[in-house]
Amino acid sequence: MPRSSSPPLGPRARSASSSPSPRGAAADIIARILAQRLSEQVGQPFVVENRVGGGGTVSAAYVAQARPDGQTLLLLTSGHAVNETLNRNRGYDLLRDLRPVAGFAATPYWLVTTAGKASSLRDLLGRARREPLTFASGGPGGLAHLLGEMLKQETKLDLVHVPYRGNAPAINDLVAGRVDMLFDNSGGVLEQIRAGRLAALATTSTHRLAQTPEVPTMQELGFAGFDVSAWLGLAVPAATDGAIVRRLHEEVARAVADEGVRGKLAAAGAEPALRSPEEFQAFVRQEIPRWAKVIEAGGVTAD
Repeated sequence: MPRSSSPPLGPRARSASSSPSPRGAAADIIARILAQRLSEQVGQPFVVENRVGGGGTVSAAYVAQARPDGQTLLLLTSGHAVNETLNRNRGYDLLRDLRPVAGFAATPYWLVTTAGKASSLRDLLGRARREPLTFASGGPGGLAHLLGEMLKQETKLDLVHVPYRGNAPAINDLVAGRVDMLFDNSGGVLEQIRAGRLAALATTSTHRLAQTPEVPTMQELGFAGFDVSAWLGLAVPAATDGAIVRRLHEEVARAVADEGVRGKLAAAGAEPALRSPEEFQAFVRQEIPRWAKVIEAGGVTAD
């Protein structure tokens, strides 16, 4: 594939993308799909470095303080927008200290329950009018938690949050019937849906997902505000030159247009969602108050 005639990314021989997710997590897998393709296109390695901690604040603070030469990138995720409200001591300001380059992928959620527990979302929520229902998450303050809070706030029902240390134990307890529902976008929950151990009642995307075309969207079921996906993009230190930002976006756009990349993203449960630097900046700016409203209304904390 020919090299671009746009400005080079920087003087060093390698670009590092700082990921807030542990190795093997969904976001990490998606980051590595993009990094591999970028390495092939640009002719220099793109290395994913997992800087885990603080719900993503460790990785973001590291990139915010890096040299603005296009060589150190942040895997910017929806969790970083949440942290603007949830974590006041993160050591950086997302919109001041980081510059969004390109959104490139999104992973919608399924709302699932134990197989046989309910025939529909209406059926499940009907139980909450008679008794409290529990919703699990992989940890406090994550999007799965906030989606449960959104549902609770919109329906005015007694939904009780049960946090776990990661998605796997939350899914296991839902399969066993120890909790009532879960918002999740992982391959693990899709496996349980296909195995018949979990029932998918709805998805949070604007359209039905190819993996589960029989499952309606939350919007189809009357929940207009539930257009929610965990999104992923790239950001650089705020002082990075505009020419480098444009070159990075150009390369990301080329990567996301590649059929092989699109197939790998689909296998990882993600959909291409390309946004220009300006579109991504505006989108991130909108996401911060959106989640602030949910967090403040629900009294959500990271503990």
